[in-house]
Amino acid sequence: MTLKDYYKILEVTPVATQQEIKKSFRKLALKYHPDRNSGDHLSAAKFVEIQEAYEILGDPQKREEYNYNRWYARQKGNGFTNRPLTPEELLKSTDHLKNTVASMNYFQVDYRSLGLHIRQMLNETNMNILQQFNIATTNRQIIKNLLQSAGPLPLKDHLPVNDLLLQLAGDDEEMKLLLQQALRSKIQRDRWDRYKWLFVVLIIALICWLMIAVAGT
Repeated sequence: MTLKDYYKILEVTPVATQQEIKKSFRKLALKYHPDRNSGDHLSAAKFVEIQEAYEILGDPQKREEYNYNRWYARQKGNGFTNRPLTPEELLKSTDHLKNTVASMNYFQVDYRSLGLHIRQMLNETNMNILQQFNIATTNRQIIKNLLQSAGPLPLKDHLPVNDLLLQLAGDDEEMKLLLQQALRSKIQRDRWDRYKWLFVVLIIALICWLMIAVAGT
């Protein structure tokens, strides 16, 4: 398990008080705020990471759970990742997922796990990063990668993924149209999956009736 070192991100020690954590957060948030670092993508990513760290350490219950996970990771000999996420890193992750799913047999896919993994890639932190950077070409490719990755999902598992992808698409009409087309295809497939057995039964019944009719002549 690889964790971010939220204490290091907020520049406090693990025994810092809640007041010290809050004070450091305010100082760093002011330093890396996008309004003061226009066009600086690294500062934008750092700002999101600072917010993420404070969301955990600023909440006593979440901090207690994080401290346990942090201790467990260190017991296992796992280090921390100190590099702030960027749209490029997220794009690489979606590329890897797309290629992994493409190499799998659809009948072996765990739909629940795949859907959960895609939604995790589009969690609040990652969405904030993508929206703050707002790199249209990167966002488009991420949408395409995850839409392709979601190919095996049935309609009920696809719907929450579709909602998140639409959120990422924003005002991009081309991507919204692509997502709408994919959703319509899923709906049609779902209808076929639900009624195909009835269709098969009717065909078999018709064949049986024809055989009986021919035998009786």
